[in-house]
Amino acid sequence: MLPAVANRVVVYYQTHYFGNGTFVSPLPLIGYVTHLILAAFHLNMSHIGPDIVHLNDFMPSDPYFYPLWPEIAMVQGNGTKVLGMLGGAAPGTYECLVDSLFDIYYPPLAEVIRTYNLDGMDLDVEQAVSPQTIQRIIRTLKADFGDDFIITLAPVASALTRQENLSGFDYIDLEHEMGDYIDWYNFQFYSGFGSFFPEDQYIDIIEYDQGIDASRVTATVLTNPDNGGGYIDIGAVLHSIRSLMEKFGTGWGGVGGWEYFNSLPVVDVPWTWAETVHDAMHEQKRVMEARGDPEGVVKRKRVASRFFKY
Repeated sequence: MLPAVANRVVVYYQTHYFGNGTFVSPLPLIGYVTHLILAAFHLNMSHIGPDIVHLNDFMPSDPYFYPLWPEIAMVQGNGTKVLGMLGGAAPGTYECLVDSLFDIYYPPLAEVIRTYNLDGMDLDVEQAVSPQTIQRIIRTLKADFGDDFIITLAPVASALTRQENLSGFDYIDLEHEMGDYIDWYNFQFYSGFGSFFPEDQYIDIIEYDQGIDASRVTATVLTNPDNGGGYIDIGAVLHSIRSLMEKFGTGWGGVGGWEYFNSLPVVDVPWTWAETVHDAMHEQKRVMEARGDPEGVVKRKRVASRFFKY
């Protein structure tokens, strides 16, 4: 029998209310999503106290989020890990975490992580940041929250083959220096920086000289063409999932979706995207078992295996 399906299904959850004012509940994702990433946390220069950290436009404690936190706890109670996304397209957050300001702006962030019991942080660096700054952030998070605290990064897909990169530091160098601290990468396969269909670019990342294990490469795609450029429909996503499971077995890094609230293919039923991706992975495992595949993993080229968390 093949190993259990370990592919991640990751969903970014940034829009918390539909346009009609109805709360976007994450509860329908239970059973389909392995990791929910709550976006987007920002640090605000020159603010003081709890107002330093915002989740989108409000402090996390704002009444705006009263429906959110109890449901996040329920999602976690049903086995899904919940991470916070730090940064993104809005500039400024990582400027607050340079050495001269770190002791001012990091402690409020750590307090939010503790208060809301986040399982990890996804570092989405879309501004020029020095290697020293990102390494200090990663080391400090691991030191403060322990080995089980999940740390991921969200580079554009081209960055791991030393092409276009939004972050200012070299991800291959970071992987060499800090790979044991980083659980996996949520690569952005959209906005002109890559595509998940066909799956060639994903394979190029795995086979590039740094030898990153396929278990640590999650491909993030757009769930709706309104969310950015480079959308591929669910059929193309499923095609690449099947192809990559044929090549890497049941333990490759899986797929993420940006973002939850308007996910296709079913309008007004956004969890269908995650359900479809989840079911496709399990169905492909059944196909491979029925065919008599002795293992779920083929030989990997220039890859050093690393433990990763589910």
